[in-house]
Order: sequence, then C-alpha cells, then structure tokens
Amino acid sequence: MAPDEHNNNERDRRVPDAVFPLPPSRPERVWAPSVDLLVTGSALLSGCAGVQSALDPHSEQADTLAVLFWTFTAVLGLVWLVTMAGLLLALTRRRDGRGESAEVRPAVKRPMLVAFAAMLASSAIVLSGLAVLSFGGQRTIFGSGAGAALTISVIGHQWWWQVRYEGDGGFETANEIRIPVGSPVDIKLTTADVIHSFWIPSLAGKLDLIPGKRNELRIEASKPGVYRGQCAEFCGQQHAHMAIFVVALESREFERWRADQAAPAKPMAHRRGQGVASAGSPPPAALSESSR
Repeated sequence: MAPDEHNNNERDRRVPDAVFPLPPSRPERVWAPSVDLLVTGSALLSGCAGVQSALDPHSEQADTLAVLFWTFTAVLGLVWLVTMAGLLLALTRRRDGRGESAEVRPAVKRPMLVAFAAMLASSAIVLSGLAVLSFGGQRTIFGSGAGAALTISVIGHQWWWQVRYEGDGGFETANEIRIPVGSPVDIKLTTADVIHSFWIPSLAGKLDLIPGKRNELRIEASKPGVYRGQCAEFCGQQHAHMAIFVVALESREFERWRADQAAPAKPMAHRRGQGVASAGSPPPAALSESSR
C-alpha cells in the first residue's frame, strides 16, 4: 500500500469536529435554590386561600372537607413514599443466584409470603380507615340538624343564577345570596334547563342541579365576608362566567337588608315641571312642534 493511500484511509476514518462539535465544558456550580422553584411554590400556596378556595374553610361543612383533603393527602403521600422505597430497594439490592439451578415452578419462600401478607393487610387497613373517615364526613356535611333560619331556592339557568327567598315577604335576586352569620340556611337547588353544579368552596361541597329533580344543601357561614361560588358542571358556551357570590352579614345588618328588599318599591323622584309620558299619551308640545 502506498503511503498516500494509507494516509487517506486514516483521514477518512476520522470524524471532523465541524460535523459533530463537542459541547464546551462548563464550570461546576454549587447548587442553590432556584428562583423559578420559589416563584412556582409561592403561586401554588397562594391558591390555598381566598374567596374561592376549599382549603380556606369558613363553615363546619368546609372544615370537614378540608380535614378529609389533608388526611387523604398525608396518608396517600406516605403510601407513595413507602412504595417508592420498596421499589428502590428491589432495584439496588443484588440477589446472589449462583449455585441455584433453574426451576420451572420455583417454591415460594417464606419471606415473600410474609411481605405479601403485610402489604395486603396494610392496604386493607388504610382503605378501611379512609372509608370510615369519608362516611363520617358525609354525615357531618349532609346531616340535618336543627331547623334552618332561612330557606332559599336557587334555580340554575344558562348562564346565571336565580335566587328566591322563601317565606312571608319573599323576593328574588340574581347571582348573589345574602345570609346571616352563624345561622343555618337551606338551599333548594333546581335547574331550568341543563345540568349545573352549585359550589361555594369556602362554605360547602358541590351539589348538582339535575332537570326534574330537587336537591338540598345546607350552608352556614362562621364569619362575615364575601365567598365566591361557581358552576362546577360544564353547561355551555358561557359556563366559565356562571359565578355566584354569597355575602355573609351580621344578623341585624341582614334583617335590615331583607326588610328593604321585601318593602314595596319606592316611586321614582322626577324633576319639577317634567312629566312622564305613557305609551298611549300624546307627546309633549315641544316634541310635537319639532316633529312637524
């Protein structure tokens, strides 16, 4: 082989750096908390409070739901950690299989039976405990105690809420409910069209409004404030805008507001010397002259 041919073969086997450039080496950096991580964590924590948050309870029902949420989160988080630890142990532990002959149906060893029985028993205990806790929470949420101080009918429409205060001197409002603080209020839920879902996260769980059926929900605010609610069932194009507000007032303030709402409408005050024309009355003289 000629020397030039040998050099050409060596050159052809080498990959030029221009085709596959090597990444430049970076200096090692000391680990520090990331600003992005801190910002993300702060944003997530900010969702735990506010006028529409199930984790910011202001009633007995909402307190029960918050306890259920945190209990389930803690228990299931612990189960996940134990599962991941077992998986990591199984992946990193070396099994010495030298000197053992392969068997078609190997015998199940006692340690494996013990581990299986322990996992089965622990799963049954955890699921049973969570089920009992959940049923107890439902009794607190949907249990009927003493008589309600107020009964309100809420009718869902696309895409607004009709609110009707029952009893003597009843009246109607829209997209807002006012209740007295510390008094149980029964909400009768019906719908005029499609399925909706009534949900005030800071006061109670959500309950569906189903055509042809009436559901009832009891709420009771523990402190004054404004609590935002939302239709939690997709009901059409403007579903995201179907909000409702619950305003919790002190008893005296609520009774004063209720009396004002139930009172007859006050006549409109007009300017002196200016009349109001009805649909069948002739137009004013000035208007008649200009019309001509």
